[in-house]
Amino acid sequence: MQRSLIYSHIALYRGAMNLLYAGGYRARFRRLVEVLGPDVTSVCEPCFGDTWIAEWCRTRDIRWTGIDLNPGFCRRARRLGFEAIESDLLESPLPRADAYVMAGSLYHFHERAPEVLLRIFAHTNRFVLSEPIRNLSAGSGPLGCLARRATNPGSGPAAFRYDEPRLLAMLEAQRAHGIGHRVVARDRDLLLEISRVAPAAGSRP
Repeated sequence: MQRSLIYSHIALYRGAMNLLYAGGYRARFRRLVEVLGPDVTSVCEPCFGDTWIAEWCRTRDIRWTGIDLNPGFCRRARRLGFEAIESDLLESPLPRADAYVMAGSLYHFHERAPEVLLRIFAHTNRFVLSEPIRNLSAGSGPLGCLARRATNPGSGPAAFRYDEPRLLAMLEAQRAHGIGHRVVARDRDLLLEISRVAPAAGSRP
């Protein structure tokens, strides 16, 4: 399936993300990695797109593995010396890692988000998520339609976007599976630390 133009080259992707985040694109990554803390030795980043977190990990001798559908982004990551797996998150064998991180991509999997979480937590105990909750593409009219069409990574234009209540409701439902969460920060993105907890009382194993 044809991808949107912004996914054809890292410069276009970064430019579009900077516009969407009003110049705060890199700040989103900085806030995300601050949650990881000093004891992490390995990180897996599904739907990585950019290599900002990979580069941050390299400077700290943290092993980074990326997973992405985009062959161009994977080739670029490999040229830079990073381990990048070209595959769908729901189909790829996943590596064990101290932490998984994801920036702005969970909405692509919203119909199967609980499955995504269960797959990730089969290979880690921590998942740091930065997910947009205020989106231009959620708007009505021509501008919203254009934004949705511009964010097709190869799986089709994504009409769905999370807002805070829907995202938190989905996560709250996962307590029955022993997956809890805490909100770290609210801005254009909701920054969350998701981790294993005792299953909710009365839930089935």
